[in-house]
Amino acid sequence: MVEGVDYRVDALSPFELLVIGLIVLFGLIALASITHVLVLMLIRTHRERWVSALGTRIEDGISIWLAGDYSTEELTIRFRQAIAKDRRAEGVILKVLFATSKLFRPEGQSVLRELMVSLNLHRLCYKLLRSRHWQQQAYATQIISQLQMALALPLLKRKLRTKNTVLRLELIIAMVALGNHDWLQDVQNTNTRLSDWEQILLLERFRRLNTDQLPSFDIWLTATHADWILFGIRLCRHFNRFDRVQEMGALLRHEDKRIQMAVLDAFYYLGSPENIPFLTDYIQQATDDRLVFALKVLGNQGDPDVIDFLLPYTAHADASVQLSALGALKEMGLSKEELRPLTTDPRYINHLFDPKLI
Repeated sequence: MVEGVDYRVDALSPFELLVIGLIVLFGLIALASITHVLVLMLIRTHRERWVSALGTRIEDGISIWLAGDYSTEELTIRFRQAIAKDRRAEGVILKVLFATSKLFRPEGQSVLRELMVSLNLHRLCYKLLRSRHWQQQAYATQIISQLQMALALPLLKRKLRTKNTVLRLELIIAMVALGNHDWLQDVQNTNTRLSDWEQILLLERFRRLNTDQLPSFDIWLTATHADWILFGIRLCRHFNRFDRVQEMGALLRHEDKRIQMAVLDAFYYLGSPENIPFLTDYIQQATDDRLVFALKVLGNQGDPDVIDFLLPYTAHADASVQLSALGALKEMGLSKEELRPLTTDPRYINHLFDPKLI
């Protein structure tokens, strides 16, 4: 012991005692926190191993069942035994059934749906749909859509007023997949906005459906909200709906510029002779970029009868309109020599036949 230094507790000042006490307290808290984290990690690791092992057994059982070595009753008994040991097995079985259903065609979903009902897992699915977490609701909606659980339609309808974008898209897709198109009117009435991002996602998911599952396209072509009309036009374009040219042509008179441009894009893609009367009427009152694109679309139709209609636009005051009209005539088959007298600027002709030249 160093001479002159007193290590007795009663010799320490109150401040020194406070500092020592805080150090000890913080040390104990840190030790308890580390211990708690380690315990949670062990529990999580054990849980993951249990889920993995159970999932493997379930997958094996379904594989044997699909091979015909198990009857549906035998498989149901095995799964019920697993659930009786631990109720958490319901979620694992539901997850595996959902994954398996993606390998089936729509007409084969009934077998898995019957198995789910025999295990009362449809109640778990409904419970998830009623939860307060949108992730669980979206997951349940995907299962309902995939397994064609038509009895869940009333539950889906109640969720239509959700503000969550992802859940709303899943609900729309599920309703279409289940073939109940009467309620699609409610979708647009309760959600007037539909962003471009949402439309792209819906189009992508609609492509995966059979044609007999798709709704009638005039549901959205006659909608009261611009975003839904725009989505209807894009659907008609992607699914080659030539039978909807008349309805889309009438929408060229819509006040929303996006809708007009979407109709022009659909006409450009479809290339139907029925487009021409709508295009010529539209061009006479169109301006700016809409006029430029409409001339391009008209030229893409390939009808030589519109050549005389296009000629006046080669002398338009707007250079972009001139170039578009010349390009349309080029699409009609006019040669460089035939187009050259129509413009005083040879650069337009050079650019049309060699875009590298300006």
